[in-house]
Amino acid sequence: MTSAREPRRAVSVLDPEVAKRVRTLTLKARRAVDGLLAGIHRSPHRGASVVFVEHREYRPGDDARLLDWRAFARTDRDVVKRFEQETHLRATLVLDGSGSMAYRGQDGVCKQEHAATLLAALAYVLVGQGDAAGVAIVDAEVGATVPPRTRPAHLDTVAAALAIAPRRGVSTDLGTALSQVAETAGRRGVVAIASDLLDLRHGALAPLAHLVTRGHDVVVLHVLHPDEIELPFRGAARFVGLEGEAPVEADADVVRAAYTEEVARFVESCRARCTTAGARYALARTDEPAEHTLGAILTAGRRRGWT
Repeated sequence: MTSAREPRRAVSVLDPEVAKRVRTLTLKARRAVDGLLAGIHRSPHRGASVVFVEHREYRPGDDARLLDWRAFARTDRDVVKRFEQETHLRATLVLDGSGSMAYRGQDGVCKQEHAATLLAALAYVLVGQGDAAGVAIVDAEVGATVPPRTRPAHLDTVAAALAIAPRRGVSTDLGTALSQVAETAGRRGVVAIASDLLDLRHGALAPLAHLVTRGHDVVVLHVLHPDEIELPFRGAARFVGLEGEAPVEADADVVRAAYTEEVARFVESCRARCTTAGARYALARTDEPAEHTLGAILTAGRRRGWT
């Protein structure tokens, strides 16, 4: 047995057809973001860019070139124009690499592979519009990381980082891992998390509020397989935990109703905790195309003014 993570072929992370379908998606942070280059996202730094914000009274020392003479002609008041500088967005794409993400359903789809596809597609969108994307692999803590870069060739590095083999038996500690992400995410930008959120510790999602408070636009992609939601198995079954839990034997037909109710409560709890913290939330079922999930959450962000 080895603890090394074996890379999958990058092509399995982002299929060319998926890339083609997400090409039209765009992402703009709802919060002001810092950056090093001029781009398409709001910055907290005021300056003379093309995006007009408001007028304010002229103060001695202000740049006379910013005086709005048309406003003066209408109001007989000296006012200056205020603009927002535009800046590139820096995104940290967080992939849950814990044991529970290794589940592969009856349809052959693995949760971690689907999560990697979601994040790779998001990286494709970001880099395609000139933004920077980086990666953090987490389980009980932050593991491998890739710093954000804007170069198109960086997509290969991102795909390689995301193309890790699932590891059974590795436990989840989202609280610790996300706290570490919050400490290292750097400038205000986007933190996108793809995880099954199967960490029942109190406060496991508390770091989301910390990330939001630090100015990040936080996106949570709650990755679950339909098998986990609907329990489609029939008759007596033996369920084996992927993070070291003891096996459970049960009649699936007998426990299905109670099980699905409990899962529904869990999903709603996750949704409520994420949105209360100020994050965007989407249930990312593995039987839903990646572009549909990303399109829904980005469109929802625009409707709520998160641009």
